[in-house]
Amino acid sequence: MEDAVRKTAVLIEALSWIRRFRGRYVVIKLGGSALEEEAAVKSFLTDVIFMRTVGMHPILVHGGGKAISQAMNSAGIEPRFVNGRR
Repeated sequence: MEDAVRKTAVLIEALSWIRRFRGRYVVIKLGGSALEEEAAVKSFLTDVIFMRTVGMHPILVHGGGKAISQAMNSAGIEPRFVNGRR
């Protein structure tokens, strides 16, 4: 019963966002670090499916910053950031 109450509370909280973004395109960034955890990816994709189900149009953008830094280090190039950008 507690689980049902919790899920209901989440849906009620989400309702204003669903109404606001229904029929609109929504850009979502999935950071490279999040891709390392299978449970996080599954949870994220479940949320994206829910967004489509309620009429939103999610657009996924891959972050990949961590993988880029690792590749640069492997190539002997030190990653440099200026104002938070590589």
